[in-house]
Amino acid sequence: MHRLETASVSVDSSVVVDFHLTGSLAFFEGVFAGRMLMSDFVEEELGKSQIRMHGAEIAPLTKDEEWAFFAELRKRKPGLGSGELGAITVAKFHNASLLTNDRQARQAADDLEISVSGAIGILEYGVETGKLSGPAAVKILEDMIREGAWISEDLLELFRRKMIEAGRE
Repeated sequence: MHRLETASVSVDSSVVVDFHLTGSLAFFEGVFAGRMLMSDFVEEELGKSQIRMHGAEIAPLTKDEEWAFFAELRKRKPGLGSGELGAITVAKFHNASLLTNDRQARQAADDLEISVSGAIGILEYGVETGKLSGPAAVKILEDMIREGAWISEDLLELFRRKMIEAGRE
C-alpha cells in the first residue's frame, strides 16, 4: 500500500499551483477527495491567484499549541512563508502527510518526521491506484517542468522509466 493511501493530506499551495498550471487540478482533487486538509493560510494564498480547491476541508489554526508550534517553526525556518508554515502545522496536528513541492518545506517536514510527498509521489500514487495512466503521469510532470517546476533531468528520466515499467505490469 502506498503511503498516501490512507493518510489525510495537508496541501501546500506550491503543489496545488503546479497541478493547476497543467490543467490537472481535477485529478489532484479527485485522488484526495474526502481527506484533503488546507490551512487557512494556503486558502488565502490560492485565493489571491483565484485558484479554488474543491473538496478541501479548511483547517484553521485554533489552539494555542498550534500557534506556538507555528511561531517556533517560523523562528527556526525563516525562509518559509505563512502558507508553508500553515500546511506543516496542519500536517503535524492532524497526523497528515504534507503535500508540497517546496524544497525548504519538504526539508522542514522531514526534520519534524512528518510524512511528505511532492508532485512525483502524487503522480506515482495516481498510477498505482489506476486513476492515471503512466504516460499521462509523465505528460503532467513534463507540463509542470514547462510551466516552471524544477525537476532534474535525472529525476525526470527515472520517473519516465518507472512509469513505463508500471504500464507493463
